[in-house]
Amino acid sequence: MHALLRIPFAEAAPPPSEQRRPTALPAHIKALKERLQPSRIATRLLPFNDPSVDGCLGGGLPLGQLHEIGASGLARETGAPQAGFVASLLARIDQARPIFWIAPTDDLHATGLLPHGCDPGRLILVRSKEDTDTLTAMEVVLREGTAAAVVGEVGELERIASRRLQLGCLRHGVTGFVLRRWPYGYRERQRDATAAVTRWSLTPQTSVRNGNEPGALRWRVALTHARGGRPGEWIMEVADDASHSVRVVAALADHAPEPQPRGFLRQAVGYG
Repeated sequence: MHALLRIPFAEAAPPPSEQRRPTALPAHIKALKERLQPSRIATRLLPFNDPSVDGCLGGGLPLGQLHEIGASGLARETGAPQAGFVASLLARIDQARPIFWIAPTDDLHATGLLPHGCDPGRLILVRSKEDTDTLTAMEVVLREGTAAAVVGEVGELERIASRRLQLGCLRHGVTGFVLRRWPYGYRERQRDATAAVTRWSLTPQTSVRNGNEPGALRWRVALTHARGGRPGEWIMEVADDASHSVRVVAALADHAPEPQPRGFLRQAVGYG
């Protein structure tokens, strides 16, 4: 007897009406997918109106994203240069909406921001307990989308936390600023690479007017990271006029900074 060879045939596909329809994504997966999608909000730029700075930034400071501002020396504890620098930027961001300033200390002297052009009446001050509370509060405000900008004073900032803040900024186009500060003299640990689109480091500089009077507020400003741009370093000061804008005094990449006179205290504006 010969063995009967059976050759299997592929079953015909069921008609389209009987094919299994794809199930909908669970709600939490769908929400996560939407959060990770690129923002549809067009990037707005805040120019410094100086070709050397705007050239490094690709036209200006990107609004609706996260920025990190640090300092060197004693300024890491006082936070004065960081507060003054960011106040000059806040003065030009959507003046119709409030600014949330979140910090674990209550030493911000709001009227001290006036020389930077920042209206203290726009500020909503939030007192947090520690860095984690500050970051959580920042994320909540960013997701609400009602503020013009959110400022948070923190010492430690891990990459995951910074990524959450960046996503919060992209959600509604609210600009976030993280001011790196250690008010209690804690030693700074090794910094992680954060998700901030720009990172800045400030050093206070002395400034005089007419040879013996304090001059405009001045810093040595280093742009250490700019996504899609390049680093740069300048001496900047607040313009002594109605605009209170930040302007470049010297581009350190091109020539040495102006000599600084001795015997003058470094200015600490913004904190009482």
